[in-house]
Amino acid sequence: MGTHGSFAYRYNGRYYRQLYWHDAYPSGHGQWLIDAIPRDPSAFKDWVADRIKMLENARTGYEEVYHPSDGGDADGLNFQLVHNADWTFSKWTYVIDLDNLRYVVNGTINFNLDNLPLYLDDFPFDDLEHNDDHRGDCWPPPNFNTEESQKNYDTLQPIVVPANEWGAPTWDQLSVCQQFSIQITDHLLRETAGKFDYAYAPSVRSHIDAFCWNMLCASAPALPLFQWDDIDSENMCLSRQTLSPGSPPGFDIRRTRMPHAGMSFLLDNKPPDYTEGKPIEYFWVRGCLITFCLRLVEPTYVTHEVEKMVRKMRLDGSSESVGVILSSQQELVVVAVDGLQVRHSPVLTIRAVGERPGRPSEGRLILTYLLSPTCTTTPLPWRITQPYQSSSTSPTSIADLPSEVLRIIVHQVDIGTYLALCCVSRSIRSICVANPRVRCYTMLHKIPGFETFFAARSAIDGTLKTIALRYCRYPERYSKSFWQFRDVSSEEFEKLKLKDSYIYTQGSLFRRRGWERL
Repeated sequence: MGTHGSFAYRYNGRYYRQLYWHDAYPSGHGQWLIDAIPRDPSAFKDWVADRIKMLENARTGYEEVYHPSDGGDADGLNFQLVHNADWTFSKWTYVIDLDNLRYVVNGTINFNLDNLPLYLDDFPFDDLEHNDDHRGDCWPPPNFNTEESQKNYDTLQPIVVPANEWGAPTWDQLSVCQQFSIQITDHLLRETAGKFDYAYAPSVRSHIDAFCWNMLCASAPALPLFQWDDIDSENMCLSRQTLSPGSPPGFDIRRTRMPHAGMSFLLDNKPPDYTEGKPIEYFWVRGCLITFCLRLVEPTYVTHEVEKMVRKMRLDGSSESVGVILSSQQELVVVAVDGLQVRHSPVLTIRAVGERPGRPSEGRLILTYLLSPTCTTTPLPWRITQPYQSSSTSPTSIADLPSEVLRIIVHQVDIGTYLALCCVSRSIRSICVANPRVRCYTMLHKIPGFETFFAARSAIDGTLKTIALRYCRYPERYSKSFWQFRDVSSEEFEKLKLKDSYIYTQGSLFRRRGWERL
C-alpha cells in the first residue's frame, strides 16, 4: 500500500522523526510500532530506558529521514530533529512519547504506553473525546526567563483576591444585556473553542489572537450587532474606535460591527498604534487593559503575565488601573493596581457551565462586570469610599422626561439613530444599553430550550418577534468569522416546539434559508 506517514520518538520536548514511504495505516506501521512495545511491566521499564539511551546517542539532523522500505529496525539510522508538534496533526502520524509515556496517533488520539490496545485498527479514530484523559504535557516550554519573572513578581508583593471579592453580580442581578452577552458567548465557545485544546501546536496557536478577540467582542455587554449597510457611516461621524468580531487586517469593511465609541480598536479591526503589521500586546476596552496569552494553568505563566501587565499599567501613569489577562484555554486573571498595591485574582475559568441559565462561572461573571458600560457598574469594592452614585448628567429638557418615555423613544429608532443617542448623555445611554440591540430589534430575553433564540421587539412596528442568532466561521479561518440572524415565524416556532428535541444546534434549522449575515 502506498500510504505515506511518519513516526517519531518524543524526548525532552523534541521529536526524533522518520518518514514512511508506504503502509502507514494503523494496521500497518501503526500496529508494528505497538507490537514492539513490551507489555510486561519490568520489560517495559527496561525498554523505555533503552529507547532513551538510544536517542541520546542517535545521529540527528534537520534533513528528512525515511524509514527503510524493507520494514527493518530503523533505530540505528539518523533521525530528523523537529522542535514543534505541528506536523503530527495529519494522517497517518505516530509518536512514542517518552516524556509522557503515551502513544499518539494523528496528534489527537492518545494511549498510555502501559495500557495499549491489542489491535490498533479496531480503534474508532473519530472519537476525539478519548484524548482528554491521556493527553499528557504537549505544551512548549516557557519562552521567557522564569527565574527573572518570578523575582519581578515577588517584588510586587501582590495580594491574591478570591473571585467572590471582586464585586461581580450574581446571575439574577445581571441586566438583560449582561445575560445576553453571556448567552451568545457560550454559543460562540461551543462552536469554536474545541480546536484550542490543541493550542500547543503552532498551526492552532496562530489563531489565538482572532479567537480571543472574538470571545472578547461577544463578552462585552451592550455592543449592538448590525450590518454596515444599516447606517450612513459617512454622516454618522462615528469614532474610528470600535469593537468588531473577526480578524486582524484585511477583511471586508462591510462586515458586522459591534461598535462602542470608547473602544480601542479601529474600524479595520487593528489596535491603535499598529506598527509594521504586528498587533500591540495591550489595548484598553471600557477602562480595562486587555491582553491575550496562550495559557494560565501553570503558576509560571501567571507570574509572568501579571508582572508584565502591572509594568504596562504603571508606564501608562494611572494610579488606579484594572486589567484582564485572557487565555486561549478560556481562562482569565484579573489584575488591579492601586498606587503601590497590586491585587490579582486566581486563575478563573470562563468556560460554559451546563445548559441551564443561572450557572455562569465566577470568571465569566467577573469578565461581564468589568466589560460592562461604565455607566452601569460600580467601582471595585476596595475603591468605594462612600455610597456609590451614578454621575448621570444631562440637559434639563432631557432630564425632565420620564425614563419610560425615553425608553419608548430608544426602542423605536433605527440603528443609526440608536448609535447617535448612545452619545447624547449618560441618562439616555444607560437606557440604550439596558437591552441588547440586533439591527432593528431590541432583544428582550432568551427563549428557554433554544440555545440562541431570543424574544425581541421590532423598532419598525413594535411587534414581538422570535430572533435566532448563530455564530459562523470558515473552517480553519477564525479571522473570517461573523454572526448571522433571522426572524423565525410564529408558525415555524410552534412546529419546532413540538419536536422531541429543539435545542438550537447545527441541525436542519441551520440549513434553512433566510439567514442574514451581520
